[in-house]
Amino acid sequence: MPLGKKIRVLVVDDSAFMRRVLRDILESDPEIEVCCEARDGVEAIEKVKSERPDVVTLDIEMPRMNGLDALKFIMSKYPRPVIMVSALTQEGADATIKALEYGAVDFIPKPSSSISINMRELKDEIIAKVKEAAKVPSRFLQFKRHRVLREQLRKVRKKGEVARRAVAIAASTGGPQSLLKVFEKLPGELDAGLLLVQHMPPGFTKSFAMRLDRISKLNVKEAEDGEVVHQDWAYVAPGDYHMEVTMRNGKPTIKLYKGPKIHGVRPAADPMMKSVAGVFGRKTVGVIMTGMGRDGAAGLAEIKRRGGITIAQDKETSIIFGMPKAAIELGVVDHVVPLDKIADTVVMALRKVPR
Repeated sequence: MPLGKKIRVLVVDDSAFMRRVLRDILESDPEIEVCCEARDGVEAIEKVKSERPDVVTLDIEMPRMNGLDALKFIMSKYPRPVIMVSALTQEGADATIKALEYGAVDFIPKPSSSISINMRELKDEIIAKVKEAAKVPSRFLQFKRHRVLREQLRKVRKKGEVARRAVAIAASTGGPQSLLKVFEKLPGELDAGLLLVQHMPPGFTKSFAMRLDRISKLNVKEAEDGEVVHQDWAYVAPGDYHMEVTMRNGKPTIKLYKGPKIHGVRPAADPMMKSVAGVFGRKTVGVIMTGMGRDGAAGLAEIKRRGGITIAQDKETSIIFGMPKAAIELGVVDHVVPLDKIADTVVMALRKVPR
C-alpha cells in the first residue's frame, strides 16, 4: 500500500443497517475509506470489477448470490483480500470454514443480536484485520479448494496409547487454509499427541476441527476439559477457552478455562505451549505458523528452554508473518521452513525426540 494512500474497502451485506455500522467503524480510522457498498453477491462482483477495492468485507447469507459463491468468483477472476462477515451460528461457522478454505484471508463474527453495540465493541479487531488484509501478498490471493482424502472414510478411531510426546502448534490469520495443507500431509501414526491453538471464536473451532479431521490421517477433535491426550490424536482449543495440559493421575490431561485474554485473544497459544513444555519437556515439538501479533513466541521459547525442537513458518509462505517473525526475533527457532515443509519437518523433529 503506497504511503499516504487510504485502504479502499467494499462492504457487502444485504442489511443496510449492517453496512452503515461497518462503514462507521472502518471510516473512524483515518487510513481506511469505504469506497462502495453492495447488497448481494451479484452487486459485489460488479463493484469489485468497476471499483477495484483493496479489501472486501463479505457477508455470507444474502439473496440472489450468497457470499461463498461470490467469493469463489472474485478469487477466480478479480483476486483481492476478502474478509468474511459471519453469523455466530453453526451454519455460519461451517460456511466460514469453507470460505477460509476457498481463499478468504480472515473473518469477522457477526453477533445475532444487539448488532450495533456488539459490532462497535469489535471495532479495534475489525480495523486491525482490514489493515492486515491489505498487506497480504498477491500470491496468496486465489481460489483454492482442498481435496478430501478418500482413505479418511475408513479411518479407525481408536484412542490408542497415552501420549508420551507432543506437538504444539499455533496459528492465527491465514491459519485455517495453511493448517489444512499441514494436516493433509501428517502421518496417521505420529506417535505423539498434537495440541493446536487457532485463534477463533466459539462454534468456529468445532467446525474447523471437523474439517481437519476429514482431510487428515490423524484423528482430530475439538478439545474437551478433562480428557487424556492420546498419541495420533489432535486436539483443537475451543473458542473462548484457554487450553493447557496438566498431569493428572500420571496422564497428560487437557484443562480448559476462561482466564483473561492474552495478547487480546482467547484461546492463546502461549499458555498451551508453556504447559505442554512443562509436561513433556524435551519430548516436545513446537510450531508457529502464519498470524498477526506475537502470540506463541514466549511459549516457543519455553519449549526451546526445556530442550524441545522448535519450528516457524517462513516469511515467503506466511499470509501474515507477525507470529513467526516474533519467535524468530527472539532467537528460539531451530528450523524456519516454508509451509509445504512443515509436516515433514515435524516428522523429522519427532525422530530426534526421545520416546
